[in-house]
Amino acid sequence: MIKYLALVLVLLTQEKPREIKSPLTPEQSLAEFRIRPGLRMELVASEPDVQSPVAAAFDENGFLYAVEMLDYPTPDPSKPPRGRVKRLEDRDGDGRYETSVVYADGLLMAQGVLPWKGGILVTQAPNVLFLKDTDGDGKADVRETLYSGFAVENPQLRVSFPTFGLDNWIYVANGQKGGKIRNAARPESRPIDISGMDFRFDPIHDRAEAITGFGQFGLTFDDWGRRFVCTNRNHLIPLVIPNQYFKRNPFLAAPGPVHDNHGAGGAASVHPISKNWTLSSAHSGSFTASCGVFVYRGDLLPKEFQGHVFTCEPTGNLIHEETLTQAGASFTWKPPHEGTEFLASPDNWFRPVSMFSGPDGALYVADMYRTEVEHPDWVPADMKSRFDWNHRRDQGRLWRIVPEGKRNPAPRPQLAKAKTADLVALLDHPDAWWRTTAQRLLIERQDRDAWPALRALAASGSPFGRLHAAWTLEGHQQLEIDLVLRLLVDPAPGVRENAVRLAERWASQPPVAEQLIRLASDPDSQVRFQTALT
Repeated sequence: MIKYLALVLVLLTQEKPREIKSPLTPEQSLAEFRIRPGLRMELVASEPDVQSPVAAAFDENGFLYAVEMLDYPTPDPSKPPRGRVKRLEDRDGDGRYETSVVYADGLLMAQGVLPWKGGILVTQAPNVLFLKDTDGDGKADVRETLYSGFAVENPQLRVSFPTFGLDNWIYVANGQKGGKIRNAARPESRPIDISGMDFRFDPIHDRAEAITGFGQFGLTFDDWGRRFVCTNRNHLIPLVIPNQYFKRNPFLAAPGPVHDNHGAGGAASVHPISKNWTLSSAHSGSFTASCGVFVYRGDLLPKEFQGHVFTCEPTGNLIHEETLTQAGASFTWKPPHEGTEFLASPDNWFRPVSMFSGPDGALYVADMYRTEVEHPDWVPADMKSRFDWNHRRDQGRLWRIVPEGKRNPAPRPQLAKAKTADLVALLDHPDAWWRTTAQRLLIERQDRDAWPALRALAASGSPFGRLHAAWTLEGHQQLEIDLVLRLLVDPAPGVRENAVRLAERWASQPPVAEQLIRLASDPDSQVRFQTALT
């Protein structure tokens, strides 16, 4: 009886779809959002300061870099590319990023950004670029190609989402079209074939390789370094077995390295409150353009949202939410509230395509805000006349999701000149943005003065502090066997799981081998699985 009453309540409270054909002002659009109780939306930036944003990221000093894909879907070959990266700034501290400059332009179909060494890395097929402003005018005067060879056949299927991993590698989603990747500094080197794979590289130690995964437009990690991607039809894909273990034994007969849940793809339901016609209407009620998958790891939203996975569905004008539950070597997942979405709007122009975190702990959304998101390649010839492919590309919004009652914007970070000891202390921060940013800066600096403090934190901090300190020592090539042995018996399962990975170079040495044998019977299933892989 309770189940039936719950179903009736959902049906009564679910809003009927309606159609909004004309674009709304940011203020009007804000009023149309339907979001989980206890949360609210805030406008961060809008046109003309940001237009057609597809990705964004905060750097260590609180500058916000937004990638604008103004050429999508049909660039004009007779004109220079219109794609850009904007650098936005909140100068008066009110939470609105009212000041913007064009940090870099002429970027055809750029689709990702990551702060790195005082500049940014940008994925812009066929390249991964490094851009940096060295004269202080807010515009990049350095433009260097790091890697090249990513596919360029379709703008929906290109390299994207550069993401700094817990293990100090930078990961990118392939885009599903592959490529043969070369280090631009060594064009004579053997190319890396990423067909059916994703890609990662380590700029500090000059390494790169193909990795498990076939992400389209979305890549994210949980707090323990487990990676997830998505495709248009599959909104959440855990990557279970890293490729290096398959390479070690090419004769291994094993299931695939990724996990497709039974509720993924066409079986996963979405519940839009908008009404508009797209090519995906043939698959109404299921994912057709899922993108920007993101694990929330901040400390601002209520604890019930921590570790949840959010996926954008721009054709449905919504963001979907899933709860993850550990199950053996992977996960199961389900929506916390059947029949409704985490965020939805009847505004047909609302096009969420990616999410990102900020120093305030909020969940941020990049909204391309346009009437059409289809690409001509996927539209039958007799239907193409329905679309105006170039209509209003000059709009776009960035939004922030915060708890109700949250009023004061967080202070702006100033970490570029932070002392090394202060960065080490931030590895113990409850919010992942601060931990990851501090770790990235420590890896960039390679300051040996950090080593004593890192060793102390790895032996005594919180589980997250111990985890990040250990991986930072690994990135400095200063990890020692005694610390690894301590971490192998850590009370936190996620720390033990990572310690098994860190122990691999010493796996043949008796003290480590003996402990790994014990971990084969660990009470945690993912610790046991990592031990089996190692």
